[in-house]
Amino acid sequence: MPERAPSRRALAATIVLLIAASAMLGGAAMLGWAQLDVQVPLRGIVQVRINGSAVLPALDPLALLALAAVAAVLATPWWARWLLGALLLVAAVPPIVAGLRVRGGRWLTGVALSAVELPARSVPVGTATVLVAGPALAAGGAALLAAAGVALGVRGHRMPRLGRRYQAPTARLNGPYHVPPDGRFWERMDAGEDPTASGYPR
Repeated sequence: MPERAPSRRALAATIVLLIAASAMLGGAAMLGWAQLDVQVPLRGIVQVRINGSAVLPALDPLALLALAAVAAVLATPWWARWLLGALLLVAAVPPIVAGLRVRGGRWLTGVALSAVELPARSVPVGTATVLVAGPALAAGGAALLAAAGVALGVRGHRMPRLGRRYQAPTARLNGPYHVPPDGRFWERMDAGEDPTASGYPR
């Protein structure tokens, strides 16, 4: 009993980390990361603004990965959780690298010019200006993703799984008890009975 409570707390904390990471990475994909003034022929100076998904297209998939990991954590055995933790650690690297690279104005300028369709002979005026909120959210989401990966690697084998009572009825056929063959499984469940329980009349 002393081990189960910490395990459940670790599971709950990991799920919270994954949900928060998903929200932060998704928000970082929508927020602006940089703006750049570009000299466009026949139009003069035009301000170009790029969002996170243009700078790092992997942000949206990483947000979905974090959400999918919630279901995986609840349903997988310990060894799969270890692999999932390693995957989350690897997935956290691109946002961190992108967050570090945005400090380089030349790199971000090149990304801005390639991400936006501009007429030929368009010339950037100076370098791109970094908008802090987007990269900060991406870095924060990546940190939470990495923390969830570490938690799964260290404590995943102690975290509880979904029990048999949460499985579909067909998944119980291979267990020690079988679904009643008379077709009244759901009626008995609605009545508050457990047709799969030991000692139930057959």
